[in-house]
Amino acid sequence: MTSTNETTSETPFDWREFLTRWSGEWADAQDPHEQDEWDPELTAARWLGCPGASDADIAALEERIGHRLPPSLDTFLRISDGWRPEDHPVYRLAGTREIDPHENAHGLAEIFAEGLDEDASPQELLEAGMWHRAFRLDAETDATLVLIDPLDRDADGEWAVYEWAYWRAAPPDRFPSFRHYMLERYRSFHSSAAHKAAHGEGPAFANDTTRAQDAVVELARRAALGGEYEEALTLLREAGEYGRPRAGLLRGQLDCLLSAQASAYSVDVLAVDPVYAPDLLPVAAAGFATTDRHDSSTGQSWALLARCTTPEAVERAEEALRAAREGTYRFTAEGPLGEAADKARELARWGRWNEAWRLLWAALPHWRPLGPDHLAPLGLLADPVLGPVITPERRRLLLALPRGEFARPERELPGTVLGPVGEAPGDDPVGLSWLEDEVPDRFDGGYRAVFVADPDPAGLPARLKDPGGGGPGPGGRPQREVTPGPDGLYPPRSTWDADHRLGLALGSTSYDDRALAWVGQAAPGWSFAFDGRARGFGEERFVSPAAAASEGTRAVVVWHSVGTFDRTRTRFHLSVGVDGEEVCAFSVTAGDVDPHWTGEIPPWLSLDGFPGTTGEWRGDEDPWTDADDRNTPDRGLPGTRGALAALERALGLTLPRTALLEGPLHSFVTRSWTRPPGPGESYATLIITTSLPDPGENA
Repeated sequence: MTSTNETTSETPFDWREFLTRWSGEWADAQDPHEQDEWDPELTAARWLGCPGASDADIAALEERIGHRLPPSLDTFLRISDGWRPEDHPVYRLAGTREIDPHENAHGLAEIFAEGLDEDASPQELLEAGMWHRAFRLDAETDATLVLIDPLDRDADGEWAVYEWAYWRAAPPDRFPSFRHYMLERYRSFHSSAAHKAAHGEGPAFANDTTRAQDAVVELARRAALGGEYEEALTLLREAGEYGRPRAGLLRGQLDCLLSAQASAYSVDVLAVDPVYAPDLLPVAAAGFATTDRHDSSTGQSWALLARCTTPEAVERAEEALRAAREGTYRFTAEGPLGEAADKARELARWGRWNEAWRLLWAALPHWRPLGPDHLAPLGLLADPVLGPVITPERRRLLLALPRGEFARPERELPGTVLGPVGEAPGDDPVGLSWLEDEVPDRFDGGYRAVFVADPDPAGLPARLKDPGGGGPGPGGRPQREVTPGPDGLYPPRSTWDADHRLGLALGSTSYDDRALAWVGQAAPGWSFAFDGRARGFGEERFVSPAAAASEGTRAVVVWHSVGTFDRTRTRFHLSVGVDGEEVCAFSVTAGDVDPHWTGEIPPWLSLDGFPGTTGEWRGDEDPWTDADDRNTPDRGLPGTRGALAALERALGLTLPRTALLEGPLHSFVTRSWTRPPGPGESYATLIITTSLPDPGENA
């Protein structure tokens, strides 16, 4: 069951003033030209209530129901013995002569008790029994029950009120007291009246209450720009319950930053306003375009276009939708933030998300709103390259940063120093060791990477592509006709898009082992190609790409292959190439093979702390490992973390965690990591094909 308010102690409450105010505001909200829809006597009287109940009326009711009335209901009935909210779905509440036991009249107790078991909480059991004990407060409704439960009470003796509609597939709403329930009905009236006024279906709706709530909205706006977004949300929820239009416009922007699911519908109203369209329209368009892409038969783009009231607005919306579908939108802003965005985009496309974020973080205090209802540079979220950089944690940091009129650009912000030492709030883990934290959850078969001493990742396809060209895709799987760029790289895609939109089929073959590799910059002067879906390591036919990748430079290859069903088959491989030749290699398995090196380690690769013994690789020398667990091959290779740390120290290598786990990054299909079958060697191929439309294929 849904509880709309926490149970709180009753505070002194002026029922007469409240009911009088409600009645007067209701009368003022009625359209004099629509008298057939309301009772003119109520309007003339400016009173929705009835004469108050006498002591005898109250006593008779209490005797009939067998309980003393809760304080708020008792006080209300003495002022007005019944009430006519005149608001859907409750049109009239009962007075003392109509309040009667419900006695599970419609068999709802059994329905709501079906899902309860021995783990049900005392509150759940209490609420399930409410249908038998409660008394009806509703007199005229649209298929709606209003019940009050004498056993669901608080320390002040107040009884909980429940409202449930037959036509609503949801549990009843629970209110801690009758006072809470009436306040909710009052807010519902305000919301309905404000909606009618905004849509020309009723007279202008302005009074002391609306003005007070509008002042709350302004406080929320200032709190949001001042970085107090949680306080702002609380204020906007309250004003939103009163139907204040501006509250929805402001809260939608906060929701957009706090919930990725809210982007399209949270800002679509403000997005078509030409003042705010440059920043908010791309966000709304991106949300609607995503909906269309996931279900092209029931696309929702029409909902955005329907908001447009001029040909110019329609044209802007269509262009924004086109850019969202094609991934061509680029965030722009005046001043330092716009400049930072351009630089950050180039860093982000190569996986340098931390540095990109630091640039944006340093420039955010210089952002200025486009109008009085603009709370944040939401357009960043719609940028296909920068949007993913603004992770959920960073979105909250952005909201907590004073902006607009409250910004302090002159102050030294933490984390604005670029480079390997500078950090900003929300930075991703750096280095390589984090890879082991994702095995086996995200990298269930392990991972492999090629690091090349070349600052330009765009050169990696030329070094590592299949020399024969064509042929099957990664793992020998068929590949759709998707054209990479002139440099051999596919455009940046998320991991999901890369799997499903590049047209790769599910399958496996022992013929070759090509990989769909993500590329980026691993350190100053180094690039990487990374595969987090590596198949099992086959030593007999393995061919390290170190030699090919190191043509004219240096390269390091790392492969941690995890034995999914047999951890003793887990293997760690390291090989080094210089000027087109493999100069040394290392391998170890979790089974009975001792660690061994071949060749000579070049002097520029100082692997201090690199595990050298079987015990170090199996974690036997870890003081935190229980003695019974030491020297156990099925533990895999705990020493991998130490090996990665040694590479970090030696070369300063790092891989971008979130970029590799979620994307988007550029990618390409590598050459096979195994040699072709020799004479007399056989191979098998199993292919299960799937077909999904490309994001732009909605026609």
